[in-house]
Amino acid sequence: MQIIINQPLHSFQKAAHTGIKTDASKSINVKLLILKKMGKYSKGILGSFNGKVGTVIGSTWNGIDYMKSLPKKSSKAPSVKQMIQRDKFALATGFLQPISALVSLGFKNGLSGQTGFNAATSYVLANAITGDHPDFGIDYSKVLISKGALSIPSNVQISSTIAGQIQFIWADNSSSGLAAATDKAILLVINPETLQAQSTTEGAERSSTGQVWDVIDFQGQEVHVWIAFISADGKTLSSSVYAGSLTVAEAD
Repeated sequence: MQIIINQPLHSFQKAAHTGIKTDASKSINVKLLILKKMGKYSKGILGSFNGKVGTVIGSTWNGIDYMKSLPKKSSKAPSVKQMIQRDKFALATGFLQPISALVSLGFKNGLSGQTGFNAATSYVLANAITGDHPDFGIDYSKVLISKGALSIPSNVQISSTIAGQIQFIWADNSSSGLAAATDKAILLVINPETLQAQSTTEGAERSSTGQVWDVIDFQGQEVHVWIAFISADGKTLSSSVYAGSLTVAEAD
């Protein structure tokens, strides 16, 4: 699968059991599991629903139905600490959103109950945000687009000498750890100025030791590049490697 995205950045612990009487004096039990302001329910008198109903919002996540109360508007100005966290979060999610499908795959084997995108966001927040408020930035060399148990790409080199192409070279470490000769390369290129991105999860096999990748839309642009491997059955991934940055060659 190859994905090309070209879009600018836009910005329980208490259980309750309630008995409700109908006109026929029949008792209908609605079980609610309340976590903070969120309730997990199992198709009570309303059944599952999505969206706003009165003062509650219904939604589904990971196949589980939830409802929560509408948030209260705060008249308080956010604290400096809150503004710092909001700015960091906005920066991380803004960078990852154009590659959300890729990082959701890359972090799919993360913590139970956490989506791949959320896991990727948490990693960037914890490891790749640099600078002081309000001048935050991202250290691309510390960004991961995947995280897993397969052996990482080894001795990666990139270059661009032919218009609209990037050449990858890596060492065949198929005998290392869980690696296999048939592992497929995952490739990503991003122009962080425009958030234009191109990726593929069906690159060359690990044993091929390299690949020439067409990135025609990036001619003349400075880009950042990542590589990882995914097993032939798609179940296991390696952590990614930041291959560096370069300017993609353009036609004369």
